[in-house]
Amino acid sequence: MTTNSKQKEWAGVGKLDQLVNELERQKETRIDAVIDSRHLLVGNSADNGLALQPVPQTQSSEFLPLEGTPFRTKALKQLGARLTPNVPSKFLVELAAQQPDVGCDLLNQLMSVAPKRMFFRQLDGKVRAVLSDSYRCLDNQDLVFTALEVAQSVGANVLQCTMSDDKMRIKLIAPSMWKTLNAGGGHANGMFKAGDLGNPEWREANGIGDLGLEDTINDTGGNIVFPTCTVSNSETGAGSTQVEFGLCDGACFNMQTFDKKVRAVHLGSKLDLGIFSEETIAADSKAIMCKMTDAIKACFNPEVFEKHILLREGAQSDVIEAPTMAVDNVVKAFDINEEDRDRLLSYFVKDYAMTRDGLSQAVSRMAQDEFDNVDKSADFESMAGKLIEQPALVR
Repeated sequence: MTTNSKQKEWAGVGKLDQLVNELERQKETRIDAVIDSRHLLVGNSADNGLALQPVPQTQSSEFLPLEGTPFRTKALKQLGARLTPNVPSKFLVELAAQQPDVGCDLLNQLMSVAPKRMFFRQLDGKVRAVLSDSYRCLDNQDLVFTALEVAQSVGANVLQCTMSDDKMRIKLIAPSMWKTLNAGGGHANGMFKAGDLGNPEWREANGIGDLGLEDTINDTGGNIVFPTCTVSNSETGAGSTQVEFGLCDGACFNMQTFDKKVRAVHLGSKLDLGIFSEETIAADSKAIMCKMTDAIKACFNPEVFEKHILLREGAQSDVIEAPTMAVDNVVKAFDINEEDRDRLLSYFVKDYAMTRDGLSQAVSRMAQDEFDNVDKSADFESMAGKLIEQPALVR
């Protein structure tokens, strides 16, 4: 399989083997290095943006081509934020688009008169992140294999894999650990078949049918709820490494994420100047991997599972008398746009019980529609969990 075919195969959400292939592909084009800003220049790129260029005959020429490496917008904002004085991100993006020569002059002056060591991360021929020289590298591939080892030890399987430009997530599920949760009315009342209310395209993309969950769900007939564990990581400074407990409903494969079991900030000792090897990155992440292991195991603790089942049962007894008002309260609390508001109301009144739990499920159902924005999908699952934990959000 060629590099190009691997790249096309991954579409942001998919099966475990697709994610592993993509991570392997990324290793071939990834370059990480700490560089003194005096050894760098910002110039115009061929795609009408800004590019990072080396000062000839300096260390930066070891990992940057003379013609330069274009910035992702996020990385350009990060560069501006790390300079002294910092350059406001909105201003910098507009300056780069409207007056690129002026933008280059400004950034080059600041990098020269107030020099700093910064950690530059490249992928696929672009600067994807500009980070602190104290940034702790936690490799996505290391996290995946750590998660898989722990999953095997606790009888869990991979439920879902997603990866955006800024964040990777792998979600685990324990098929043998489940509870029957009364749906409490709505279209979802009564007997269920696996995934009745879910998005079939989403199920196919994730390979849900390969997990062996359907027999348990269909034989029982009720709404079977499973515990889940989401391991997430950003290699571009878009948040910490996290392990989160969650629930998955068999009637629709809706998912809710709840409290964080561990949060590892990407901050360590100062990095040395130069290009970083895979061995250096792996050594720096060992301590974090131990914390990840304990946190993943904690997500499949029966007491943790039971605690959240009780929260769900409480939300099921919390009847919503005015569904439109409740939806509008949720829209305001989470800053949901008007189009998503209409979709949320439609799912709620059509498919789910008029309870706080039903509203949570409707929010979670929206996550399955976000194929093109997996970060937004994860946000909906987090919102769904907050609605279970925080009753005041619907009032």
